Amino acid sequence: MTFVATLLMVSLNVLSVSRVGGEAISKRGAAYNDISNVSPLSEAGTVSWAYNWAVTEPKELPPGVEFVPMLWGTANFDGWQASLESTLSSGSNYILGFNEPDMSSQASLSPSVAAKYYREYITPFQSKAKLVSPAVTSSTSPDMGLGWLGEFMGACSSCSISGVAVHWYGDSADSFKGFIYEVITFARSYGLSEVWITEFGLEADINGVTDDKATETFIHVVTPWLDSQSLVARYSYFMCAEGYLLSGGALNAAGKAYISSPGSSDSISFTSSSVSCNGAA
Repeated sequence: MTFVATLLMVSLNVLSVSRVGGEAISKRGAAYNDISNVSPLSEAGTVSWAYNWAVTEPKELPPGVEFVPMLWGTANFDGWQASLESTLSSGSNYILGFNEPDMSSQASLSPSVAAKYYREYITPFQSKAKLVSPAVTSSTSPDMGLGWLGEFMGACSSCSISGVAVHWYGDSADSFKGFIYEVITFARSYGLSEVWITEFGLEADINGVTDDKATETFIHVVTPWLDSQSLVARYSYFMCAEGYLLSGGALNAAGKAYISSPGSSDSISFTSSSVSCNGAA
């Protein structure tokens, strides 16, 4: 192998990780409802974190996988503080904000009300964890998506938020990349150091994978690209569940593509082809 080729391989692998406390970790995560589905993803060692749209860490989480708690919405206020204290004491380093507050079928909060609740329930933990914004949709409507998030950030300028979270469902890798570029620009404009994509996938796969090859190719294209974006800290494909990344309890083609070694040659040999989904409350 030539020096240039060796340098390229090293560079790709350096780009595939983020750092927490000086330790290099994979950006890839597992979004799940059933904890038993996480193990098949974590066994390859390329999934470093997981979340279930809730605050309580399950005891069965595989070793080496960090649980990240979320305050899904107003229905989860009761017992939040005690549960979060317990979860943070177990080693969680981040707290995720509300789930799609710009959607009437999800957390459904105005930016000003969301900011009020964020300051009350999440900001007090700023000394114990990094705080991530509410996760908004990729809608381009002025009162949704990044439009909603901009109003929220204006109302929550003292909330000690360090990262922005978004969701995306669409039709192509190019569309996905274009949206994430917008999010990166948004994050920089507010001085945020991290971008999280806590749900993403092809719109055709919202209810499960419909075209194995199309989904596999999409994942092969976008995951190394996400790994190469320095501001992207973590991401999780939707979702770690039967019919999505698993079939018959084992990884299917999409699942195998998702856990393939970051920066490996099979992850960069593809070219790009060419609404919202809910988590559990």
